[in-house]
Amino acid sequence: MVNLPGRLYELGITESGIGLAYSMSALAALLLRPWFGRILDVVHRRTVLRIAGVGNIVAIAVLAVVDGSGAMLWAAFLLQRIVQVFLYTTALTYAADAVPVGLRTQGLALFGLSGLIPIAFANLIGDALLRVGGYPGVIAAAGVSSSIAWGLVWRLPALPVLGERPRRSFWAVAIQKNMLPLWWITLTFSMGMETVFTFIRTYIDTVGLSTMGTFFAVYGGMATLTRAFGGSRYDAVPHRPLVVVGVATQGIGLSLVAFADGVAMVLIGAFLMGTAHGAVFPVLSSEVVSRARTAERGSAVAMFTSLFDAALLIVAPLGGFLIDSAGYTRGFSTVAAILVAGAVVYVVWDRRLQATTRAAEPTAAHEVV
Repeated sequence: MVNLPGRLYELGITESGIGLAYSMSALAALLLRPWFGRILDVVHRRTVLRIAGVGNIVAIAVLAVVDGSGAMLWAAFLLQRIVQVFLYTTALTYAADAVPVGLRTQGLALFGLSGLIPIAFANLIGDALLRVGGYPGVIAAAGVSSSIAWGLVWRLPALPVLGERPRRSFWAVAIQKNMLPLWWITLTFSMGMETVFTFIRTYIDTVGLSTMGTFFAVYGGMATLTRAFGGSRYDAVPHRPLVVVGVATQGIGLSLVAFADGVAMVLIGAFLMGTAHGAVFPVLSSEVVSRARTAERGSAVAMFTSLFDAALLIVAPLGGFLIDSAGYTRGFSTVAAILVAGAVVYVVWDRRLQATTRAAEPTAAHEVV
């Protein structure tokens, strides 16, 4: 579905219009997030996957056949974007339930391969389908894939909803003190990721450097390798410096794409961003699950994934405006600068918070604040 912006552009929608559409879908998902997080805290994750999966299939089917920019297109677009977020959040929460505590970071890293491998290979398939069936053919293939996934969901065991402590509200989890630096760096990291996923399709079509399949084969391939071989080692090193270096590396990679004058620079940028993605995401998700109360895991993961929507809400219109007015170099380099600055803010904030917590409660530095 990363090819969907290409279809929208084909239907006559500008970069600014595409950015606005994605930001509005992100806003809708954000508004629904407290309700959805609460549902995840009290309902079996498998039930949510089954229901949201139907909506995803229906929305993609409509997107595959609609040929105008009318109400049908936008209704299907909004539905697909929202249920995609719900499916993603629920799957991640289910994985956190299933993985033993002692193997949490490694387990979530390996679970993430189910998302990274398609990034590496689905777009190679998409390039071939694009030549044969155009964008409708690519989207139809996504619908087939979603239908297969929905069938597999029925084979999942129904894990119990965990936790015995009284559950606080979604917003109590959102403002939990030791979570705030994690929310900040997740927002920063996701701004870089959403910039790539929203605008790289039209960037490649406009600039003519590399192809969609090659770019994401490098990006997804490096993310996969980093995740597969680094997953068992992530807990052997401090998480904070690993995250800081990863987000800064993501910014450097995006800068290379911004100023690329040849295919090599584009692919080196994809290499760096994929490596950063492979390392940063499982560490952040593991930190969120570890700092959250067990009974509030659904809300914590919902808040965590909501930051990807918030990032999209920011960078989609900002990036679209900058690209339309000043080109891809200005748009991508601006986001790259935000990534590096955000990493600096995070390391200072989280270090001071941890030091304050240890000074106040030296025997309970890792308790929930």
